[in-house]
Amino acid sequence: MKFLVVIVTLCVAHGIHGQGLIGSLVGGATNVIGNILGGGRNDPCSRNVIEDYREAQSHFFKTLYAKVAARSDNHFVFSPITIWLSLSALAEGAEPIVQSQVLTSLSLPQEKCIRNKFYEIALRVEESGRDVSFERRRCLVIDEFLEVNPTWSKYVTNYGLLAVVAAPIKSSPEATSERLKKFLETRFDINFKGNSILIDRLDYEGLWSTAFDDSNTYKAPFYNDLGVQIGTVDMMKAKKYVRVAHVPFMHTKVLELPVGFKGRYTMLIVVGTGNNILKNAFELFLGSIFKVFSLLQMSLVPVEIEVPKFTMSSEFDVRIALEEIGINGFWNDPAATGYVSKPAALPGNFIQHTSVKIDSGGVDPVSPSKGGLLPGLVDLAANTASDVASAVGHNFVANRPFMYALLETKTQTCIFAGAFARPTVQ
Repeated sequence: MKFLVVIVTLCVAHGIHGQGLIGSLVGGATNVIGNILGGGRNDPCSRNVIEDYREAQSHFFKTLYAKVAARSDNHFVFSPITIWLSLSALAEGAEPIVQSQVLTSLSLPQEKCIRNKFYEIALRVEESGRDVSFERRRCLVIDEFLEVNPTWSKYVTNYGLLAVVAAPIKSSPEATSERLKKFLETRFDINFKGNSILIDRLDYEGLWSTAFDDSNTYKAPFYNDLGVQIGTVDMMKAKKYVRVAHVPFMHTKVLELPVGFKGRYTMLIVVGTGNNILKNAFELFLGSIFKVFSLLQMSLVPVEIEVPKFTMSSEFDVRIALEEIGINGFWNDPAATGYVSKPAALPGNFIQHTSVKIDSGGVDPVSPSKGGLLPGLVDLAANTASDVASAVGHNFVANRPFMYALLETKTQTCIFAGAFARPTVQ
């Protein structure tokens, strides 16, 4: 039990009302976003890096999302940003001869000063408050007989990239496995394949910037991609002005819903158009997020929105998906983690548990839709003058498999993403 308490203490990077231990370390070690993005003319490390950061995370996330989706039967949720951060921490402990290759596989720049700016941006995207709650635990659990490199450990701890905890993996694997299962609240039987293991957990709950009207919630049928009813959902309804987009290359339409105070987070919900099978768009989804943002337009009339309430949890060994996109060295190449510890830490597993709750509550009350002659005239104009309006229509109904993602609005960092395809069975 003492080991479990140690894990909880060290691995909780974000709590409901604050960042906790790791967040405090990050706060003491990092600069404000303004310093990250500003820059002088002479120092290449002082340049604006936000676009480079967005491109790097997008490239990594899009391929990983497709692999996770393929193994999850179209019903899953995972958190790509923390996978990227955990592996980035290990990359900082790679031996020079292989580090360049490892960094490339994570879409990280070779210049350490630029990587540091990337980390500073990424580590500020999850900020819990009264409107949004992120409970995050992220750790490298290593065997107690490994000697951790203090220079590497100080670096990743001060930045908040990864916590490191020692455990009796080799001498008492069954007891360690049971404690990790309890910590993660997972049903996984953890069979240690190496001398260490990466673990990660995210629990999310948030308020929309504007609430849905609970009195409009009703039981609704939910269909599969072929139009056959497969169950029911608790459908939330609202009529409001929102940003929407038609994405023809994905054969989808997209709804943007602001989350938290002043829309500091953004939820994108994606449904197929026509007879499109949504899984065909998985590989394009995360990689196209930035393009989707540029396509979003404010609706000229209130849109009839119908979105299910749901609570979803997923857990899996991310290592399998990572190997499928070519990230192999961390598991079997001592040079890839040679400066992490002696002997080199070679994690046999990377287990992630992600849980999200999507409900009707909001920071602000339900906003009434406006009626009358003028909206009717605008309605007509929207139909005749806007390609988006004609493609998207005046309603957005997520009553068949859909994709979703929560992003931090300023940096467009994807905190979690998934797909919903399993309603309550009738």
